[in-house]
Amino acid sequence: MSAFFTILTNLGAAAHANAQINQTTVPWTHLAVGDGNGADVTPSQSQTALVREVHRVGISSIEEHPDNPSWVVVEAILPPEVGGFTVREAAIYGGNAGTTCIAVANHPATYKPVLAEGSTREIIIRLIVEVSSTATVQLRIDPAIVTASRAWVENLHATEAKRGIVQLATQAEAEAGASTAKLPTVMRVLQLLRGAAAQATEELRGTLRIASSADMLDSNKDSVAVTPKKLRLGFAISLTGAGYVAFPAWLSGLIIQWGGGSGAANGSGAFVLPLAYPNRQLVAIGCRGAPGSNDPFHFSAPAPSNADNKTKVVYQNWSASAELGYYISIGF
Repeated sequence: MSAFFTILTNLGAAAHANAQINQTTVPWTHLAVGDGNGADVTPSQSQTALVREVHRVGISSIEEHPDNPSWVVVEAILPPEVGGFTVREAAIYGGNAGTTCIAVANHPATYKPVLAEGSTREIIIRLIVEVSSTATVQLRIDPAIVTASRAWVENLHATEAKRGIVQLATQAEAEAGASTAKLPTVMRVLQLLRGAAAQATEELRGTLRIASSADMLDSNKDSVAVTPKKLRLGFAISLTGAGYVAFPAWLSGLIIQWGGGSGAANGSGAFVLPLAYPNRQLVAIGCRGAPGSNDPFHFSAPAPSNADNKTKVVYQNWSASAELGYYISIGF
């Protein structure tokens, strides 16, 4: 027999024999280490505990040995913050309550330091246990106490030939496109597609952003697309006897209006515009409604300081009788 070995205790052997008969399993939950009370130990099947336990951790993994189907490989990690003792013995605990000593082992004397002593490290305790049927062994992990080694976690990383876990790429990593070990999220893929799509120009097909209302007011903007809705944004027209055409703000908001009516004889008056100008009326012109040698009507826009400038066209009729007159007004 090797100088260092692991054996099932009488309690462990009985538990597994019963599990095999009843086609159940025996949970293996913890691995305990001890210092042998300062001396090397020889494992015994009659043991129900270690000679002197110094620490207990959750089992990290249980696997069938690749060379022998009756061997079970058990691993647990002593984390860096645990130590100040020498490991000379180990035991596997389990059962429904997790308190049954399933197997015991001796271990080469290994000192486990702590940071306060000037050095620290994690130690992986690996035991190989022979059982009559590995099917009766069950790993039951308490996530609150199990510690994964860095090497174990790194071994889980997926590769092209192996399933596993992968890290998510940052935006910079996704844009660089150099990593074969990280996955982009849906958001990163969308960012890549947006970034990779060519910006359309007059010579090149590509993508364009839809113009906003603010973009429409920027006459220097030449890199956005205008939709029919935006093209008509602010445009209005009324094709009646007294009507108007109002151009959108991105075309300076120019408004052209027309109308007319009967003007009092030898007098002055005003026609109300179909649409009030937001800013001011620039000019108004007009003419008599019927042909004649003389045009008795004179139209004009009120002075900009006049409150009527935005809403009316004024006229002067020099005829001795009422006359029809028509005007065109321009403003913004």
